[in-house]
Amino acid sequence: MKKTTVLFCLAALLVAPALAIDLTPLQIGIWGPKVQIFPEQTKVVGLRLNLAMSDNQDVIGIDFGLASKAERMTAIQLNLANMVDAEFTGISAGLFNRVGSLSGFQMGLFNNVVHDMNGFQFGLFNITDDAMGIQIGLINRAVSLRGLQIGLVNLIEEGPVTFFPILNAAF
Repeated sequence: MKKTTVLFCLAALLVAPALAIDLTPLQIGIWGPKVQIFPEQTKVVGLRLNLAMSDNQDVIGIDFGLASKAERMTAIQLNLANMVDAEFTGISAGLFNRVGSLSGFQMGLFNNVVHDMNGFQFGLFNITDDAMGIQIGLINRAVSLRGLQIGLVNLIEEGPVTFFPILNAAF
């Protein structure tokens, strides 16, 4: 009991200054913006634990749990589902990953970059619009690519070779 009380006091000391400056080193989310410690406008710089789901506009640090949603993120992201509406920089691993733009590494069963990808996708299904980097998966699709695709089905809609199995590239 004493250990629990001490832990709660330490957590309160850590998060109390964050209330005044819209910044927190720790966010714990139960279910989206309505059931989490801090509102979605609060910037998380540190650790975000998603017991079920968290939703913040900006996250920098480590994002861990079941489901994650953010507007912008620079992080190591380990969740079952990862969703970043705008810009993601870092490493994203989960069953489902969807980001607006990616600079870094995305790994999962289904990976989707809505706009620009600069980096690496590894999964069963990899989808992106404008890609500069490498896609490795069962099915890889890009509208335009400056890089390499390795997989059973490789599609580059605006590439020199639009479909090629096993290996496809455009530079």
